[in-house]
Amino acid sequence: MRNKTKGTPGPKKEKKGIRPWLVTILSIAFVVAIGALAWLQMRNYEQGVLDVYATQQDGFVQLVLDQIHIAEKRGADAKEIEEILATLDASTNRFWTLSSQGSLIFVKDVMETNRYQGFTTASYYQTVSAQEFISTLEVDDVIHRTIQMGEQSYIASGVQFTFHGTPYRVCLLTNVYTILDHNAYLSAKIYLVTLALIALLTFVLAVEALAAVAGHYRRKYIQEMEDNNALRRQTEKLNNALQKADLYDARRTAYTAKALPMLWEKLEARDPWPLSLMLLRCAGEEAQRQFLQFTQLQMNRKVFRAFLDGEHILLILLRVDGLELAAVRDGINLPDVTLVGEDTLAQHPKGTLEDYVNRFVERTLEDEKQASL
Repeated sequence: MRNKTKGTPGPKKEKKGIRPWLVTILSIAFVVAIGALAWLQMRNYEQGVLDVYATQQDGFVQLVLDQIHIAEKRGADAKEIEEILATLDASTNRFWTLSSQGSLIFVKDVMETNRYQGFTTASYYQTVSAQEFISTLEVDDVIHRTIQMGEQSYIASGVQFTFHGTPYRVCLLTNVYTILDHNAYLSAKIYLVTLALIALLTFVLAVEALAAVAGHYRRKYIQEMEDNNALRRQTEKLNNALQKADLYDARRTAYTAKALPMLWEKLEARDPWPLSLMLLRCAGEEAQRQFLQFTQLQMNRKVFRAFLDGEHILLILLRVDGLELAAVRDGINLPDVTLVGEDTLAQHPKGTLEDYVNRFVERTLEDEKQASL
């Protein structure tokens, strides 16, 4: 029967730590979130730049409107309005339009005007956002809005006015990308984006480096734990082997009465049955010493010897059959050595083995004493 130590904890399960691949995913997710936030802030910044430009553009349109009103007071005709607009700066990215009662009168310059001669504002401002902007213009109140014209976005500033009783609409349109791609602004934007990319890349590389270092130390720690566990298991095996060797090396060991409780405890934890007891009486300590020397060579590891006092020796025989028991009897047939009592247990007695042996020894010694009277 194997000896199982109660209460011995099993091997602890390895605690799961943060894996490097998980750190990588989290750092990339963090970088993506920061990048998205930076992109939104850049969009807000661009919208702020466009709002400032649109306000300044409204002021320019208001200035032109004031010139038109001055010309009206001088008695100028509608042709002079076109001349005023023609003198203003215009290009493919920035241009003026003048319309009256839904018909285009002036577009950018004379050549463009001739090209769109006879066109209506609905045919020129084809998109929904542009048509809504034209329809919301009010008299002498300059407003602005971002509109879509084809594939381009424009900052449109416009106003409706009356010239000699005839309503007109004048609009100034500037391409959004012309504003945002201005050299000074574009260089600043590129610089900011580059700095943000460098910062995020540095963050990812730093996290990866820390994750790699942490993973290295974690693997080293796990390996050391495994080595320690293996060493502990080997130590336990050696201890068990030494304990077992100490218990069964009966040829080299002779127990005293004080050491017997430890022997009974070890025997009860195993399967020593059948177990035989022999109580011997020696003529003295010298006879005991001679008996010990003789039995060290003659008896096997199944026979334990215990010195109870200066005269008596207790032999404990483990799992011996009748022939082996008879051989032991013959072996102890020595001068100055007498067998005074013996007993055999086929299985564990009621109570403890120590109590049973103590009763056997007391009973045998008492019988020996009675026999000597």
